[in-house]
Amino acid sequence: MLIRRASAVISVLVGIVCLLLPSQAWAHDGGGTDVGGCNSTWVCAGVDLPGHPGGAGGGGGTNGGTGGGGGSKGDGRTCETGAKERSPGWPCSIPGVGQWSESYGCYIRKLEPQPPKSDPVWQGHTTGAIYAFACMSQAHARPTPADGFARWSETDPLGQNGPSAAELAQRALSMMRLDGAKIGSAPPAGAKGLVGMPVWLWTAQTPNTWGPISTTASAGGLSVTATAHVKSISWAMGDGTSVTCAKPGTPYEKSYGKRESPDCGHTYTKVPDGGSYNITATSIWVIDWTATNGETGTLPNETRTAGTAINIGELQVVN
Repeated sequence: MLIRRASAVISVLVGIVCLLLPSQAWAHDGGGTDVGGCNSTWVCAGVDLPGHPGGAGGGGGTNGGTGGGGGSKGDGRTCETGAKERSPGWPCSIPGVGQWSESYGCYIRKLEPQPPKSDPVWQGHTTGAIYAFACMSQAHARPTPADGFARWSETDPLGQNGPSAAELAQRALSMMRLDGAKIGSAPPAGAKGLVGMPVWLWTAQTPNTWGPISTTASAGGLSVTATAHVKSISWAMGDGTSVTCAKPGTPYEKSYGKRESPDCGHTYTKVPDGGSYNITATSIWVIDWTATNGETGTLPNETRTAGTAINIGELQVVN
């Protein structure tokens, strides 16, 4: 099961050999029940874990690590307190596999989506959640094929007292600067347009006005990256109409003449009271996030507004 690649990186294939450990081996978390196995549709899909780059030595010994197990870093940090590796070449978290638990000797993640409550994996429980375990043998000096199984637990087996992935996603969002549109228009603000002539609208396309823009928040060995982009801009034109544009809009050039905008524009049909229309652009920001423990999600949409004004008159004909 141990594969030596040309790059000297060893990968352990989880899920090809799955031996469900006795439940008493996991009793120390107080409330877990071993369920499922390699015939489960929820786990044991076969994933590659990055191996120790040193070859036959496996995960043994250096920097305070224990062979195949968690251990602490030479600087005293552990996976639970911010280390990025549990031992050289073995990350504390692997997307889609889970977060390393030094007490269990396993990568653990909460299954998303959760199996339906009718699935036998729940064993009749209605609270708690189902977690996937990918466990490394600590009985060998080097990593060996892992046991992979699903397990119900009333509480989080990782014992994370820090923020959840969703909470870290919200924290990452708070570090972003999401702006409203940086409006461009033809005719430009302060200039005069004519009734019946096309008005072009657009926004400068920057990370802060259109996206994508990403930030990362971390705590307790868990990191979440949130990425935001504008889904659309709704332009309230001041004459009672609204234009929704799924693109940032095309900046006007003189060579376009009297053509309409190909993706974001409007035509006024009457002269406004006071001579100008106030325009409000509302940007709809969509925010997705991914966590190093394999969780993903979407935060509620954010909106940002910006405004401008356009003077509109009628063509005067002199006889």
